[in-house]
Amino acid sequence: MSRLSLVRRFGRLRLAALVLTVLPLLVLPVLGALWLWQVGSLWYWLGFLVVAGASGYGLHWLASQRDQRKRDESSTQPDPNWPPEAGTPWQAVDDFAESITLEEYPLSEGARLWELGKDTLRLVAQHYHPKRDNPLLELTVPHTLLIIERASRELRGLVTDHIPLSHQLTIGDITRAKQWKDTFSRYENLYRVGYAVVDPTSTLFREFRREMGNRIVGYGSDRIQTWLLQEYIRKVGYYAIDLYSGKLLLSDEAPTDRLTRASRKASQQAADQQQALTEEPLRILVLGRTNAGKSSLINALFGELTSAADLLPDTTSDLQAFRLQREGHTEALIFDSPGFDAALISKQAFKKAVSHADLILLVCPANQADRAEELAWLQAIRDWRAGLKHRRPAPVLLVLSHIDRLRPVREWQPPYDLESAARPKAAAIRDATLAASTQLEVPVEDCVPVCLAEGQLYNVEDALWAAILAHQNDAEKARYLRCMAERRREESWGLLWQQLRNSGRLLKPVIRATLKP
Repeated sequence: MSRLSLVRRFGRLRLAALVLTVLPLLVLPVLGALWLWQVGSLWYWLGFLVVAGASGYGLHWLASQRDQRKRDESSTQPDPNWPPEAGTPWQAVDDFAESITLEEYPLSEGARLWELGKDTLRLVAQHYHPKRDNPLLELTVPHTLLIIERASRELRGLVTDHIPLSHQLTIGDITRAKQWKDTFSRYENLYRVGYAVVDPTSTLFREFRREMGNRIVGYGSDRIQTWLLQEYIRKVGYYAIDLYSGKLLLSDEAPTDRLTRASRKASQQAADQQQALTEEPLRILVLGRTNAGKSSLINALFGELTSAADLLPDTTSDLQAFRLQREGHTEALIFDSPGFDAALISKQAFKKAVSHADLILLVCPANQADRAEELAWLQAIRDWRAGLKHRRPAPVLLVLSHIDRLRPVREWQPPYDLESAARPKAAAIRDATLAASTQLEVPVEDCVPVCLAEGQLYNVEDALWAAILAHQNDAEKARYLRCMAERRREESWGLLWQQLRNSGRLLKPVIRATLKP
């Protein structure tokens, strides 16, 4: 009915004029196909048509695969600084992105995209607030706006970099193109039927060409649109995990750009004759019994005498901070602690020191068989670290001191090959290392035997520093999240104070007017 009304509206005379005008062009393919048949070349032409179409489709498929690899390389990945618990919600977000379809969430419908963003936020929120009826309500307004802002900003970069002409096409252009496409689709079938009536011979070939062309265009278009949807989900999920894992600040300042309050105090203590630190350093905590060799270890790490060796029982009731500098490595603050068997520092103070540490060195005498106290403190450290939500635990290295005192006591001819353990001393060091690893439940690769005796320094510059550098990446991640937690506290209190001051300025005229007689 609509097609007849269109004919009446267009006019029969105009329609006849149009048919007569295009009739020569419509007859030309018929005459061409007839000529090919007469000269016996029709099947050659058909074969060429099929080969050319298949080749074009294959080349487009290869180009699409190459573009897909580039998009995969630039797709959003989880942040290596996230705490371990963030892996579960990220996997859920990634699975959700992979399952998305254009039919369910078309890019042309803004309301559906808004729902998609909410579904992604809800997916993350349910992981962090499983007992809440509506976990989305746990988001603050500024953080919600920040997630939208940062996800949109990064999506803008992706669209600009990967979508041809995206910087020139306006929303109006896209809307009008869609309207033209819809209008053309409504009348396309009528045109195809009319063409088949006029030129039935070449209709098959035209339909083949049309189908191949649509597949080529549609394949690339669908892949790009699906990829954009997936990136939209990953970006929103990324910043939602940032927020819930305690890593999203309202400011753009990096959490390690300036010192935390604890490191500021320690830096001043360690900088009596040096320039104070300006950026947050790694914090290395040295623990152990009295006379285990803690201060001697710090001396060995510094390469020079910086504190008295602990040959006598501890008399210090607080942590002592030293500034550690090595060429080509991140600056660090290293903390000497009283022996945990000396009862000079409370468990609460030790717990605070552990929570502020990025790397822990536990010094344990190799010639001491009873390690129950070390095990108890190690277990307490593990429990404390488990209670630090949204944080990465500081790695722990076990430093086995006094290996020179192992039997045979009088033998000291380093270096020692612990793998073959051909000499009695080497066998004793190896056995002591394996025993300590088993008793204290520390991986053997994290147990480093050293000698710290004056004039007999051994295995510090090579094995111990190699173990520290092997854990530097984990220590850096622990430092990042430690600083992030500190920045969030500072930001929260700073914003609250600013809001109170601003509200006070607003209320001041009201109060004056109220009190004015």
